[in-house]
Amino acid sequence: MSSHDQGRRLRWRRTAILSALFALVCTLVLSACGSSGSDDTSTPAKSTSAGATKAASGAPEWCGKKAITLGIQDGGGLNAWSKSSYDQVKIEAAKCPQIKKTLTVNAGFDPQKSVSGFRGMVAQGANAIVIIPDSGVCAELPAMRQATQRKVIVVPWAANGCGQPGKDYQDYVDFDPVAAGKLWTEWMGKQLGGKGNILYLGGPAGNPVDAGEIKGMYDALKQFPDLKVLGKVTEKQWPVTNWDPAQAQKVSAALLAKYPKVDAIISSYGSVAEAGLKSVEKAGRKAPAIATLEQNQLACDWKDRQGKKNEFALATISNRNWLGRIAVRKAVAAANGLPEPGKSIVELPLVEDSTNADLQPVCNPDDPPEAYHSSDAPEKEIDTLVYGKAG
Repeated sequence: MSSHDQGRRLRWRRTAILSALFALVCTLVLSACGSSGSDDTSTPAKSTSAGATKAASGAPEWCGKKAITLGIQDGGGLNAWSKSSYDQVKIEAAKCPQIKKTLTVNAGFDPQKSVSGFRGMVAQGANAIVIIPDSGVCAELPAMRQATQRKVIVVPWAANGCGQPGKDYQDYVDFDPVAAGKLWTEWMGKQLGGKGNILYLGGPAGNPVDAGEIKGMYDALKQFPDLKVLGKVTEKQWPVTNWDPAQAQKVSAALLAKYPKVDAIISSYGSVAEAGLKSVEKAGRKAPAIATLEQNQLACDWKDRQGKKNEFALATISNRNWLGRIAVRKAVAAANGLPEPGKSIVELPLVEDSTNADLQPVCNPDDPPEAYHSSDAPEKEIDTLVYGKAG
């Protein structure tokens, strides 16, 4: 194992312990995404996690005995985050030999495609579906309800889809975006001494991830009356980037032209925050403090600027792509009438903090720019977050 990997794993282990102590269980909500296609799952892999204890057959207990057609849906499907999330779902699905077929949907942030894609998976026989409902505006909720009424097990994850757990769908697996927004803002308040201007860069219009993070941001700002958010940012509207770095550069450049003083960037996507940093530098401004989700290139940008006049402070939480594994476990277990005891909502602490010697940002030049190091964590460390103990 390289020194990069060792450092990465140590950071994640510290994060897992902290999160297990402070994780909270919330009741958040659902919706969906899509267009439609299909492929076969890969060969089942070994599992040593607490949440995936093996049955006598060698398969994890959550796998059960019932043949499963698994639907995998993403309201976006356009960026590296979506691809990483899909990979994590496939990793978990490969452990269960009872998953005989998978159907996939990427909606491209188009609510109509999202609804039609979801219904298409149900029509093709999906009896368990995991979905990231981030196409926006909660358009898929009626389709979710209809599927649930037809006894299809639906587990949304990574974006609140506006329904009710146990009624509109089986469960909802995610991090707590309100807690994340609050955590970032409290960190930012300390970096700026309680005074300065924050530029918030969001994803698609109406998506529930930004709505939650903005709520948490404003909750935390009550402690910092001299810390201001630039422009009209509310839980219903924000600078829209569609989580696309190219669009984010255009949006942030326009905002920089309007606001002469930007001290900080908070964003729901690390690649968007990095695009905002590039816009600031191109405008000849001082680099802002940044709070966002982890991203390898952003950590490398931070490292490259250490000791220089354009250095900046950086704090990130896990991109939580690995929560897709927990969504698969819950969906397949429920389809088999089995319990799955993992937490549904996990409060994530900082995985990187440039002001903390124990949580320095991890830059690995050998990794892709949009690599997310926390997804490489061993299952026993992920299980510490989700189950409160390692496997």
